[in-house]
Amino acid sequence: MTAEEQTKEKTISDGDKGTYQFLATMEELRKDGQLTRWIDDSNICRHFGGPVGYHKAKDGVFTCLWHNWRYSCADGACLSYPGLSLRQYGLKIDGDKIYINLLG
Repeated sequence: MTAEEQTKEKTISDGDKGTYQFLATMEELRKDGQLTRWIDDSNICRHFGGPVGYHKAKDGVFTCLWHNWRYSCADGACLSYPGLSLRQYGLKIDGDKIYINLLG
């Protein structure tokens, strides 16, 4: 595979809506039931930037490892301090590949 083909595999463009980076495959999601990736400082707690989602979700909730802030898996709402939800990202599915738009 050429370098251009490898780059193309890692990103897809949606015109003026942005560029989506490769996140994972559908098989990875099926295997683990949840995806946790640290990509360009995403996946961080609103409190002090601690890691969110690195342990298995329990009862539909992710808990930050640093100070135990709790977030809903369904929509990223902060259950510890309402109004401080996790940032949401656009997703695209292309065949078996999942892509994420980190800018919006």
